[in-house]
Amino acid sequence: MLKIAICAATALLLTSPARAQTAGTDEAAAVRDFLSGTWEIDVPAGDWSAKYYLAADHTFRETGSDGEVRGTWELKDGKLCTTADHLVAPDRIKTYCNKGVGKHAGEQWTDADPVTGNTVFFTLKAGR
Repeated sequence: MLKIAICAATALLLTSPARAQTAGTDEAAAVRDFLSGTWEIDVPAGDWSAKYYLAADHTFRETGSDGEVRGTWELKDGKLCTTADHLVAPDRIKTYCNKGVGKHAGEQWTDADPVTGNTVFFTLKAGR
């Protein structure tokens, strides 16, 4: 009986609002500069560029070569993933995941486009 009580107490603790708040706080810290800044993406080999604006409600707006695109974002497996509301071009996928989690304004990094393999350049700038 004691084991059941301990398991129940542990389960309650793991799902408590305090734990959920910590997870939310960690997420907020990981994307803080994305929420207040401009995330610029450039693919010179594909002649494509865009600016992303992430919001705290897990939505985003993109302006760039494809016009304006909207969608949602999430942190998944240590990456920042964006999912467009609709497929914008035949050579694009709806969800892209990026290793930008934890980056700060002023930082730049590269990654490979998951469709073409082209080098993608990322810059996180302060301000909108």
